[in-house]
Amino acid sequence: MWSTKDCMMLALFAGGSANIARVYSCFTRVHVALLDKEKADSQKLLTLPDVKNVLTRGTEMQLVVGIDAPRYAALTAKTLGKTEAH
Repeated sequence: MWSTKDCMMLALFAGGSANIARVYSCFTRVHVALLDKEKADSQKLLTLPDVKNVLTRGTEMQLVVGIDAPRYAALTAKTLGKTEAH
């Protein structure tokens, strides 16, 4: 289970909160839309709890976390003050 600290670490590893445009989820992934994907460190993102894989699609990073993805995305969006799309 993620804590607000994990959400803040996600922001740090994604290049800072200012580099994150929005956070949302599908059934098993937390999607993080980035302004500059070069600022993100996918190896560090893999160290977050429950992150099994990190995929990059364009400027979006997808954190494969399993069925808790909607809960993690909602907490991250709330913690960072970002838009969460459903």
